Amino acid sequence: MTLKKKSHSKASLYELSPDNGCVVDTKWKVGPLSYHACATEIGQEHTVHDAPMPEVVVYDHVGFKGAFARTNLSFHFLGDFWNDRISSLIIVSGVWRFYRDEYYKGDSWDLGPGFYECFFKDKGPDDVVSSFQAIKLS
Repeated sequence: MTLKKKSHSKASLYELSPDNGCVVDTKWKVGPLSYHACATEIGQEHTVHDAPMPEVVVYDHVGFKGAFARTNLSFHFLGDFWNDRISSLIIVSGVWRFYRDEYYKGDSWDLGPGFYECFFKDKGPDDVVSSFQAIKLS
C-alpha cells in the first residue's frame, strides 16, 4: 500500500501564488502604500492613512468568464497558469500597468478603474500579459 502525502501549502491552480510560479514584487510602492514583508517591526510606528488599496480582478476568458483571481499585489511574473492568459479584467481601484514580458519589460498598457470585457480589443492582442504593477492610487 502506498500513501499519498498531502500538501497543505499548495495553492489552487488559479491563484496568483508563488506556489504556482508567480513572482511577487516585494519592493512596490505607490503613494503612501508599500509592500511589507513583516506585519510589525520593533521600533517602527504604524502609519495610518486613508489611501485605498489598488485592486484588480483578472479573468482568463473574454466577458469576465472562466478562472479569475483578485489581487492588490504587483507581480514580476504571473506564474504557470496566468502567464499570457488574461483576457478580461476589472480594475476596482488604482491605475495598473500591464507588460508583455516578465519583470515589467516589453510593451505596456496603462488602465484605470473600470470593466474591461475584452482586455486588449483596442490596445493590442489578447493573452499576452506576463507581469503587472499598480502605478497610481485612484
